[in-house]
Amino acid sequence: MKNKEHINQQIKDTFNVLDSIERVEVNHFFKHKVLQKLNAEKEEKKSIFSWFTPQLQLATLSVLLLFNFGTIFYVFNNSIESASATSGIEAFAQEYSLQSESDSILN
Repeated sequence: MKNKEHINQQIKDTFNVLDSIERVEVNHFFKHKVLQKLNAEKEEKKSIFSWFTPQLQLATLSVLLLFNFGTIFYVFNNSIESASATSGIEAFAQEYSLQSESDSILN
């Protein structure tokens, strides 16, 4: 019985302590200051291609376009010279000595 009364007394004391807690007044700029500190400490994610600046992108694009135009110019100049020579199949046959005198398919 004494133990039960002791427990009840401790419960009443605990509630009395809770009633005596006063409200804490906080500066109205407190939230703003805390959020500012959190944003300052927040790590910024760096992009994988952060070194690939717009100037470098423009230079890369220019080089690629130059290579493409050079390739197209080279191909069209070679195709004009090749057209005046023999056709592709005839040149292949002549190169590998595949020309035959007979018309038979099974040589």
